Amino acid sequence: MRIVIIGGAGEMGSVAVEYLATRPECSEIVIADYNYDAAVQLKDQLANPKITAAQVDVTDRPKLLEVIKGASVVMNFAGPFYRLAHYVVEAAIEAKVNYVDVCDDYDATRKLLGYDKAAKEAGVSILICTGASPGITNLFARIGSDWLDEVEEIHTAWATGDTGDGQGEGSEEGAAVLLHLLHACAGTVPSFQNSEFVEVRPMNDAGELTVTFPDPLGKVTFYDIGHPEPMTIPYFINGVKTVTNKGSVMSYTKLIKNIVDLELWREEPVKIGNASVSPADFIVAFLMQNQHLMQFEAPIGAGGMYVSVKGTKNGAPKKFELMRISSQSMGESTAIPTAAGALLLGAGKITQKGVIAPECIEPALFIEELAKRPDPPTQYNSGLIIREVLENGELKVISSGKPMIELLDVIKSRDL
Repeated sequence: MRIVIIGGAGEMGSVAVEYLATRPECSEIVIADYNYDAAVQLKDQLANPKITAAQVDVTDRPKLLEVIKGASVVMNFAGPFYRLAHYVVEAAIEAKVNYVDVCDDYDATRKLLGYDKAAKEAGVSILICTGASPGITNLFARIGSDWLDEVEEIHTAWATGDTGDGQGEGSEEGAAVLLHLLHACAGTVPSFQNSEFVEVRPMNDAGELTVTFPDPLGKVTFYDIGHPEPMTIPYFINGVKTVTNKGSVMSYTKLIKNIVDLELWREEPVKIGNASVSPADFIVAFLMQNQHLMQFEAPIGAGGMYVSVKGTKNGAPKKFELMRISSQSMGESTAIPTAAGALLLGAGKITQKGVIAPECIEPALFIEELAKRPDPPTQYNSGLIIREVLENGELKVISSGKPMIELLDVIKSRDL
């Protein structure tokens, strides 16, 4: 299969390039990047004859179509997605090429769902939001939902872990990541509650959720944030009445809350002397030059994700919690699920056409593909922790933490 990776020279895209180059079913991998020099540098560094480089500006439709023509799958890592994702989706539909991305912007997700009819007419699958969160969180939501007859509530949450040395999940807080975080905290953001979309204030105490993880994470408090899970999960999981997403940046959550309160996420320029600077650009540049301000606590060295699914089974109330702790880098935790999605699309194992999200994929398919890339021995991964919350509040541990591939019988079960 021929895979074109838009933004392939970046932090996340480069991980996908390196991994897919090891897979025998991939005959050609195109690093398609706006920064052609970086694409060539990565190609030369990996020194794999299957890899080629191309310069692509996603807003240049003819050039983009030329590069993706004849591809099995186009992968998109080019952000910010709220500005750029639709260019690549439109080109993929026109070229009739399957597509997968790591979109983590709620507004871009809302827009991309609108391409469903065009994608179906073109006979292609547009798989969006396939990273860690969104991505693995959606997979956990699907697993928990399959254990219930009726689903009422799904709550998803993610916590970044800053090790200070680039080894923790979500630790590489570059300017793009910070800008995305500010965008996700801007103004009000959508949440799905009582069967309708409502606007909520992000990083607000009124929406906090506290979860106790096993060590080394322990107790983590999450806050509402703008993310795709509340946009796609109600769309694809029937009957669910409430879906939320909450986040925690752990060591500097207090800083982000202060930035939100001061509305420094604003992008409209303000006048400073003879210059005009947006508050968002200023605060990102300031924090990148003063990174000690983002480290209030000792780094834990790991991040985590949490999903709770509540509903009924055989008429009785049931609630399950699924969680994971990992020391993966942001690049790995995001790019590897996306690569798994690309491989499933390229192999024809995902047959649903239109715009879809990870909760549309049969969990066993996704898990079996993910398991083909084992975690390096230097990384910590708790495996999948599964708990049932009993009516009296006690926790029944179903899995204290095993690789998902070892839990397939549990995951496939309908009788938990």
